[in-house]
Amino acid sequence: MRRRILLAVLMTTLCLLCACGGKEKEPLQVPMDFRAALLGHGGCAFELEARADTGALLWELTLACELDAGGNGTVTVLAPESIAGISAVSEDGGASLRYAELSLGLGTLPGTELSPAQAPGQLVRAWAQAWIASAGPEEEGLFACFQDGDLSVRSWFDAEGLPTRAELETDGRVRFTGKIKNFTWKDVDDYETAETNLG
Repeated sequence: MRRRILLAVLMTTLCLLCACGGKEKEPLQVPMDFRAALLGHGGCAFELEARADTGALLWELTLACELDAGGNGTVTVLAPESIAGISAVSEDGGASLRYAELSLGLGTLPGTELSPAQAPGQLVRAWAQAWIASAGPEEEGLFACFQDGDLSVRSWFDAEGLPTRAELETDGRVRFTGKIKNFTWKDVDDYETAETNLG
């Protein structure tokens, strides 16, 4: 009798452990769900406390980013104060960069043709399009690596599946890193089609 009770307790415990394990997402599911949401919303906005290594200079920047899923949009410098308020508009997947009436020489990240102001667009582009090379839990949240050619975008996600930190790596070195704050989804535009009344 005692043996049957012990067996029943062990079986119940095993069932409960299996049920608990079933609720957790596979590590790859988190960046995949994030990608689906990013594409569904058409973009996102966030602030980035960033460090950019151009080889010659090390920049510490605070950037306000409003970007579509292709990495296009506006990046505005919030700090340092000497260049605060300057906005860069990234177009064509970062191929061109224009500033309102001012050219800002931040340099480029080694191994890329990206200026530090274009790096946030590359992060978003990788989240939306790049191959997810690996994913797994770490102390500061779930980690995922997005591989886009020679560029690696390493990102960490919180319990809600939103990014909290990201790094851009080339040639085995981190060239751009940022802490992500105030992440929000872009509002989906409501497109109304006007139907012609033929009757």
